Amino acid sequence: MSDTLREAEQAIWQNPPLFRSTMLSSEIETKQTEGTVVWNSPPKDLSIPPGIKVAWSMPIYGPVPSQVYQSHLAVAAYASRHLAVHDLGGMPFVGTTDKMYLHSASNLLVEQFLMSDCTHLFWTEMDMMMPFWTIPVLLAHDKPIISGVYFLRKGDGQSCLYMKGDVPVTTGIHSLVPVSIFPEDSVFKVHCPGMGCVLFKREVFEKIEPPWFDLKEGYDRVRKTKTGYGQDVFFYSKVANAGLDVWVDSSVHCIQQDIKYISIHDYRKKISSPDFVPNGAIIGFGEEQGKAAQ
Repeated sequence: MSDTLREAEQAIWQNPPLFRSTMLSSEIETKQTEGTVVWNSPPKDLSIPPGIKVAWSMPIYGPVPSQVYQSHLAVAAYASRHLAVHDLGGMPFVGTTDKMYLHSASNLLVEQFLMSDCTHLFWTEMDMMMPFWTIPVLLAHDKPIISGVYFLRKGDGQSCLYMKGDVPVTTGIHSLVPVSIFPEDSVFKVHCPGMGCVLFKREVFEKIEPPWFDLKEGYDRVRKTKTGYGQDVFFYSKVANAGLDVWVDSSVHCIQQDIKYISIHDYRKKISSPDFVPNGAIIGFGEEQGKAAQ
């Protein structure tokens, strides 16, 4: 790419007013000032192979909040512009659904994706706000599956990251252990990162037999435990059974919109509390990484 085009792209994206002021609420802007949500700097010198065609996929089951919609426009626009300017490809496919069961909608979106000639499927959800540079950063890792990080509603900063549990697999569905601590600017493997901000290569869905998604409701009244599972648990269990790895880039930290915003700020507050006790798995701290905390 010529120096002139590169300078033009930087001029457009270094200070995009839509993506700074309009998209972000006062609460998020305050967190940016505190250094807890940094979305202002686009990535530099990313190594992305040519011939990329990214499909955008999002099942919808209700109204999309305006800030989420603006965030998604920013993510899609930046990715499309970046791929076009650098002559790497484009984003020719956008798939959304409405008024369908979630797992049925998800399976339909994958079917439509496989009918296209797209090389990658980017998957997000209707309550997810992401850095506008998300897709090129995930593409640069060249992984079959790579996700950003988001945080659970009503989880007080708990990330939506899970490792495999120790319960034997008898139904094909793996038990899960939540990740309580993780390095904030690293790339590592997990079992399940949710479906809020994930990039898949085409080969993932070609290797796994449909249905890719399913869900089940259930509760053991004697043991007082859930026996059902969500569509993400079902899908990532099939991923694990197919021998595929799931990666996370924790520098891509997202915001899940609810009554309040749940972000990396809440995660840091949670683990710095004097009352915090690690449970589940710990990643990136010595020989015990990936093992369940005692």
